[in-house]
Amino acid sequence: MLQDIYYQYKGASMMLFRKEKDEVAFCGTAFLVHADGYLLTAAHLITGQDELMVAPMEEAAGFVSVSAESVAPISVEIRQIDRQRDIALLKFVQEIEVTMPEHIMGIPEEVPIGNTVACLGFPFGHYHIYVHLIKQAVVSAKILSGNETHILLFDTMVHDGSRGAPLINLYDGRIIGVVGGRFEPQELMPRQLKRSETPIKTNISYAVSIDHASKLMEDEALSIM
Repeated sequence: MLQDIYYQYKGASMMLFRKEKDEVAFCGTAFLVHADGYLLTAAHLITGQDELMVAPMEEAAGFVSVSAESVAPISVEIRQIDRQRDIALLKFVQEIEVTMPEHIMGIPEEVPIGNTVACLGFPFGHYHIYVHLIKQAVVSAKILSGNETHILLFDTMVHDGSRGAPLINLYDGRIIGVVGGRFEPQELMPRQLKRSETPIKTNISYAVSIDHASKLMEDEALSIM
């Protein structure tokens, strides 16, 4: 099952970079969500007026080199962004032919607690190790934040480079969330109850429900795949 998910989405999951002067800096993962060249990622990876680029994983058989001397980034632009719900919709600047499977958008509301999911991203990209990594987990809880954001918690720790990656339902192979990173419970505490102690570190991660991306796609007049 994980093998099927990997081969289905490895071409859609891409490295996200921002341009800094004459160099590019890795900042996370983004993934294709529409055949017209649209991608989703986590909004907190984008600061100011970053010039953004993505780069797909190069095809390789067998063992992959842990690092690459260079990457071939493709320019993207921000088309819609919801910072409250931490989702951004990007689009290739140039017209690029994209082949996408149909019906990739899942229904998080129907995913039960304990359901198996997978995350496919580039966890070590900040260390210039540009290698896809797939992780398996289970949905541990579904919570509603103070600003009405639907959040999926899952029982594995994702590293920073996988922020923005797709969270995929293994039952039907559809995307149900955009990975945000490690879950920090103090961030959801009511302000009047927050204390000054050192924040606790959990092995739980979170993803923002994909249903929040639907509004961004509708604003672009896109059909939901």
